[in-house]
Amino acid sequence: MSIYEPLMGNPFVDAGVSAICAWCNKEAGNITRADLEQMTDVFAPIMCDPGWRGSLQFIFTINSTATNRSIKDNESALRSLWGNYLNAIGELGKAGDCGGCGRRATDVLLTKTGVPLTGSGKLRNFFPLFTEGIGYCAACALAIQFAPLVFIVGGGRFLMVHSNSWLVQKFWARESMKEIREQMLLNNLTGCFNPKRSRLGNSLFYMIQRLMYQYEVRWSAEDVAVTVYYFSNDNRKAELDIYYLPEDVFRFLAYVHEKHFQESWVEIVRSGYRGVKWSENPSEEDYKTNRNLVYERLLNNQSIMRFFLDRREHLKRADWELLTLYLKEVRHMDEARLEALKRVGDSIAETIRQSNSLRRLGQLERASNYRECRNILRFVIRDRISQGQPEPLFSLDDYIQHLFPETEGQFTEWTETRDLLLFRIYETLHDWLRERELPDIVEESEEETEV
Repeated sequence: MSIYEPLMGNPFVDAGVSAICAWCNKEAGNITRADLEQMTDVFAPIMCDPGWRGSLQFIFTINSTATNRSIKDNESALRSLWGNYLNAIGELGKAGDCGGCGRRATDVLLTKTGVPLTGSGKLRNFFPLFTEGIGYCAACALAIQFAPLVFIVGGGRFLMVHSNSWLVQKFWARESMKEIREQMLLNNLTGCFNPKRSRLGNSLFYMIQRLMYQYEVRWSAEDVAVTVYYFSNDNRKAELDIYYLPEDVFRFLAYVHEKHFQESWVEIVRSGYRGVKWSENPSEEDYKTNRNLVYERLLNNQSIMRFFLDRREHLKRADWELLTLYLKEVRHMDEARLEALKRVGDSIAETIRQSNSLRRLGQLERASNYRECRNILRFVIRDRISQGQPEPLFSLDDYIQHLFPETEGQFTEWTETRDLLLFRIYETLHDWLRERELPDIVEESEEETEV
């Protein structure tokens, strides 16, 4: 009898099934009752340990079977609860009203002590279908009990990943289970896996990086999307934020790790950390908990173009190949716009070189709004006329379609245009700039908005 299948649809159920598979080293369709009995024997005492209670009280609340201090023997009570679920498991069918799989009949109505964030009385939480609680079959209810084994601690909440790829679910569970096994071997039960990065983005991308180094999978060939549930199920303050890492971002990260871009990407990511004194050569341990704007912007579908530049040193942090990969894969920039921006950047660079002056470069670097950026390009046009350049800097079509495309009456992409022009100028004039004394540039504040 098949109890589970990969990606049954409910994120808490899929997290629990992936944990069971990782522990038993089996595929979802091969999980048996004996495997679930083993999970019960191993993890009932662990989840009643004081170290794990610290996590579980914010996942299943302080009133759950494992954490409720009014229960004299939490382990026996938890074994009994899980045993009841196990005994009630029926065969996986084609349809049903279970809120987890939709393929079995409901066996139990669960509130937030059984499934995080599920409605229960007057407590602050989330009410599906306008009911206090939701029905689950016994198999799904049991799987959810093991979901915390693959949760990640970060920023005072828990990070749960749900992917359209069972490969990602399995690898995530396997990496998390390594930490759980280490806790067991060292007899140091501390709760859910804590990579000690304290922030959502830092923890998420740290785990994705670990997945990318699983070389038996060519991740760029997989159409992987990831949904991140960032939550706390505390009775006093239930919280939930949902982030979506789409296929194009995941594929870009895969290309970065598969090709020769790792060194440049590390430099770009490092530039996103706030409050770091790089002159003191800090180790990763010194800054891994700091805010990282590269990670935050990727999660919020914002441009990270400016981090490809070191404007203070007038340098680029990557080559044109990596930049174009990012712009095409993540920003969906078409080839015509990319070529137009490259051409205009080359023309500005040549104009600066012929004028033998850094004035226009400094003005472009300091441009803080669309109007300033546009005016500086007008100045460059006049410079080119004075120099007797035979070709205009750009055509009207280039300006409207490629340099400053209008979106709902706003020129929202002007910063990306400015930074791409600067990138090309830095690249083209690298040697020429190194021979000159360059002015200091004040970096943009982290609050500056980019689309």
